[in-house]
Amino acid sequence: MIFSVAIDGPAGAGKGTIAAFISERFQLKHLDTGLLYREAARLVIENGVNVLDVVRLEEVAHKVDPHHISQELLRNENIASVASQIAVVPSLRRVLTQMMRDFANDISPDYQGVVFDGRDVGTVILPNADVKIFLLADPEVRAQRRAKELNFTFTQTVLEEIKTRDARDGNRQTAPMQIAEDAVILDTTFLDIKSVCEKAAEIVKSAMQSKDLVLKAIG
Repeated sequence: MIFSVAIDGPAGAGKGTIAAFISERFQLKHLDTGLLYREAARLVIENGVNVLDVVRLEEVAHKVDPHHISQELLRNENIASVASQIAVVPSLRRVLTQMMRDFANDISPDYQGVVFDGRDVGTVILPNADVKIFLLADPEVRAQRRAKELNFTFTQTVLEEIKTRDARDGNRQTAPMQIAEDAVILDTTFLDIKSVCEKAAEIVKSAMQSKDLVLKAIG
């Protein structure tokens, strides 16, 4: 049985940083599921694919390789915007979701399990995850974090983009962003990232102990 951790939440809530921390501390294979959609978006832009062309979008999805994705190429708002638009396409989501599950099942002895972060990990991708954490934060705080991450000046436009993405992710028909019934909710609005990482680590540590897994936490 693969030990799995699902970390979900909206843009700017701290998912990626916390998942990376959990990955290193407990030797879990990490996947930022949003990067697969960003990579698909990059290919869409690069090949001039219409975001309404469902057939072409599914073809693009099959070309995504989760093992060879360059984060540096994908960290810009244009790609993020297109990724959010194409993420509503059911056929594209089906292809990438299966790709993510295959990734989770391909575990080398170096790892004790997996930690995925995204928006529908605990509800759709890994619905039977041993740990489910959903991160919340005020939209304005998340917009400020996003602007800092991308080296932008915080503006109302950045805030509106965050709100638009929240609405699109939460209202799409296929795999909308939702809080799993068995998820632990962490509000990061007034917490520094170190505090949130430690809170998440305690949750994971407790779950691993209950399954008699070897704890390889640092410190």
